Amino acid sequence: MANVTKLDPVMEKPWQRARRMERYDFWRKSSYPPMNIEPVPFERNRLAGEGMSPEVRALRKQFYRFLPDLIFFGPVKAIVGYNTALLLRLTLPKIGLVFGASYLVWYHLKYNQRDWTREAGVIIYGAKPTLLGFDALNFPSKEKTDYCERGFKERKALLYKPTSKSDTIVP
Repeated sequence: MANVTKLDPVMEKPWQRARRMERYDFWRKSSYPPMNIEPVPFERNRLAGEGMSPEVRALRKQFYRFLPDLIFFGPVKAIVGYNTALLLRLTLPKIGLVFGASYLVWYHLKYNQRDWTREAGVIIYGAKPTLLGFDALNFPSKEKTDYCERGFKERKALLYKPTSKSDTIVP
């Protein structure tokens, strides 16, 4: 018989799992680490040694040339301060997206309602009036054909208009 070494029943230690999950979260579930395209992103690296060379400085200037954040962030920072400008820079786009999405939902609900001409769309029901006392007796009654008519009685097209020759429909 060969010597059998004792194996650890737990294949992964808690610290190994914590490290693996931290890497998993940081890499955003990718098998490759995140890549930063910004040249010399940290101030410590820019100031280390002899500083930045003119080539690296030009590359960094090219990276930051047309960012909308800097176009908006600079003037607002001078007016309201750094923290408030940072808060505005982070929240205003989100508020704009919420308003845009709510406008799109409102537009869809208003102009794509389901009526008698098509089967697609949203059915919107209004609130029923509150009837108390004698108001319930005076409420107008509806006909049987009013149920689920979806604007068919108020249509402007496809109306039958009898011709002068005959007032009846001949099959």
